Amino acid sequence: MPSRFSIISLFCAALLLCSSAADAYIGPIIIIGAVGSMFGWVAAIGVAVLIVLSYPFYLLYRKRNNRKQGKVEEAAAEEVEESSVGT
Repeated sequence: MPSRFSIISLFCAALLLCSSAADAYIGPIIIIGAVGSMFGWVAAIGVAVLIVLSYPFYLLYRKRNNRKQGKVEEAAAEEVEESSVGT
């Protein structure tokens, strides 16, 4: 004896196979939403590519600024040492 789940599954499959095309007016609103959605996807992919391509330049910028900051900190540390030795 077939289980209840298999009977329901067969009934749903029969309904899906017997369906026909829906003749309904969709309107321009659905197209506007689809274009907006596609624009969102393209923008997201573009931003992701831009981030991936700009990351090496960010690392170079950070490395350059850390060197400058390190020199400033070293000079400040030397001034502190000189002032403490002088007193």
